[in-house]
Amino acid sequence: MPLKDLLRRKELAPQSEKSRKARLEMEQPFELRVANGKIRNQKVLLVDDVYTTGRTLFHGAELLYKNGVEAVESLTFAR
Repeated sequence: MPLKDLLRRKELAPQSEKSRKARLEMEQPFELRVANGKIRNQKVLLVDDVYTTGRTLFHGAELLYKNGVEAVESLTFAR
């Protein structure tokens, strides 16, 4: 399975420095790194290091779906 960086974070402040409320209210922090034609109708696995509120995965999946991805699954290493 090919590994590709599909998303780039616009904001550099670490999530760990934010309160739970601030993380939940955060606007879309990602932008696509590839043309949406390259991901249209594809299945994507999002990988995240730590699951806290789930907002990172939600935002990533939302952007991918808006750009034509068929399905998004996630894998998180720690909770």
